[in-house]
Amino acid sequence: MGNSTFSGPVRSQNGFEDITTNATTGAQTTNSTYGTNASVGGDLTVLGSILSGGVNPSLNGLAVTAKATGATVTYVAGINVNPFTGGAQQITTLPAATAGVVVVHSQSVDTTGGTAFLSFDCAGSDAYETGSVIESRTSSAVVFDASTAGETLLKYTPANATTNLFSIGSYIYFTCTTAGLWNISFNFQPLGAGTTGTFVFAA
Repeated sequence: MGNSTFSGPVRSQNGFEDITTNATTGAQTTNSTYGTNASVGGDLTVLGSILSGGVNPSLNGLAVTAKATGATVTYVAGINVNPFTGGAQQITTLPAATAGVVVVHSQSVDTTGGTAFLSFDCAGSDAYETGSVIESRTSSAVVFDASTAGETLLKYTPANATTNLFSIGSYIYFTCTTAGLWNISFNFQPLGAGTTGTFVFAA
């Protein structure tokens, strides 16, 4: 069969296969399959970021911006290096949730300076993807909070102690795969036992 060009989507109820035909015997070998799951018979090259609510994105090629702590801070696409301490509250506004955008909060210092909150607010009508999950602490135990439909705020409240789960070297990743919605993933570096500090989603 020759090459074909389509102007609309190619659809199949039973998936797709990439095959090779032996020129001598005519035997066919299936190299890759694409269906509910994909199997790639060879190297996979991805041009761009792999975005998922449960996988931390690559930092390759992201711009790095130093963001001083303050009462109100606006983040940009890329890595935002921020020295929040807990000494004063910080309301952080994310950029517009545009598909393909990656925003990273890089915690650059210890969070031992107080109990003031750090929040991440969605811009405009943006919201967090329903079911986004983040780790937290309650009575020194590991707990999780999940976002519900329409929630637009992620809030962290540290303890004034060297035991916070979220401190220097921690990252929060905001990725957008659907316009208007942010996915959350994280890599926390705790202090000491990491038994204090709470994250919660809210409207």
